[in-house]
Amino acid sequence: MPARACIAHGYDATLLRVTVHRAHRTLGGDFGVTGLPWADQRRLRTFQRWEHLMGWSIKNLSRATAGTPQAVHQPTAWLFAQFTRHVVFQGFSPATGDDGQLYELYCNDSDEWSVKNLVSEAGGAPAATNANGYIWAHQGSQHVVYQGQQFDGQVHELWYTEDDGWNANNLTTAAPHAPLTLTQPFGYETYYDGSQRVVYQARDRHVHELRNAGNGWHDLDLTAASGAPLCTPTSAPTGYSFEDQRTAHVLVHTEEGHILEYWADASAWHWGDLTAATGAPPVSDAETLHGYVFRGQGTQHVVYVGVDGHVHELWWNTAGWHSNDLTAATGAIAAVPATSPAGYAFESGLFQPAATQHVFFIGTDQHIHELWWDASGWHVNDIAARVGAPAVVGDAVGFVEVDQGSQNIFYLSDAHEIIELRWTP
Repeated sequence: MPARACIAHGYDATLLRVTVHRAHRTLGGDFGVTGLPWADQRRLRTFQRWEHLMGWSIKNLSRATAGTPQAVHQPTAWLFAQFTRHVVFQGFSPATGDDGQLYELYCNDSDEWSVKNLVSEAGGAPAATNANGYIWAHQGSQHVVYQGQQFDGQVHELWYTEDDGWNANNLTTAAPHAPLTLTQPFGYETYYDGSQRVVYQARDRHVHELRNAGNGWHDLDLTAASGAPLCTPTSAPTGYSFEDQRTAHVLVHTEEGHILEYWADASAWHWGDLTAATGAPPVSDAETLHGYVFRGQGTQHVVYVGVDGHVHELWWNTAGWHSNDLTAATGAIAAVPATSPAGYAFESGLFQPAATQHVFFIGTDQHIHELWWDASGWHVNDIAARVGAPAVVGDAVGFVEVDQGSQNIFYLSDAHEIIELRWTP
């Protein structure tokens, strides 16, 4: 039942879901309504009546959007103004393989999708593999960063504003003395100081940041600035902002599988060994790690696949870092080694009265599975089985539309097509 309909009929959508979980715990998997308090019986009957109107659905964006080429490598995705969803991927031909072109699938709030070639439109350089996209909300712009074809070591950027359209830039040459990159670059925004940041591992194995706060691009060696140890050559840094703490965070891992965090406050860059701090198992040899902030709880979270095949969570509150085995907590299937789970917080809003957390990962059955948290604990959901989704290749990406009340996950299928899994209330 759509949340707005629940509210209009005097029901809270989240309360209905909590009632269902309570029924599962009380009566088992196949339940009726007897044995529950009268108020819960009423809510449960309402949920059962409208359950088919809510939940996960699937759309093959490649087939649904005329002119979309086949795809290769992991896509990247983000949410922009006016609730527009954007997915960027590299094209593929069975005859020649990847084509070096970056294509954008984008839709409006009516869920109508279109496609365009960003490299061609912007006059940019061809790409080596996948790209990473983000928004710079402070300036109202979209950005895609990637390494050039034949792994040229250059950090290339495609950027968009409503006034200028899509344009191209070489950040390696724009930032004085920036070294060549070894890995795929990753971009994110710290809104609290109006900065866009691009992080990568340079060929000297130091982690570098290219930062633009409106005064041009500048390079900083984070490894040297923080005194951190070297990360493994296959580790591609990622980052996120903790706005309420006014801090920036960058994640990598060492050859021993320890997760390192670089973090910056107003004073300087610092580093910490999160594996040593929590006693958590080492990470399997994944290229990237992902973190997110849960503003409603004042916490930050890092998720990964351990060498034991379990999905682990490292989470921080004001008491420090802690660890949690999400696979053990939920009884979920083992994850594919060396893959990278991702997650997000679904903060409370009109369509989500109670905040939740969500982590999605690739199971050994090649399905996308969801681990999700509410006030009663962690739960597991086989999204692929629920909607009949095709097998996934590589890792998936996703985000939340709080104002629309939806969750959106995108991935590459084994048929070289871009698939969207979408949850709506």
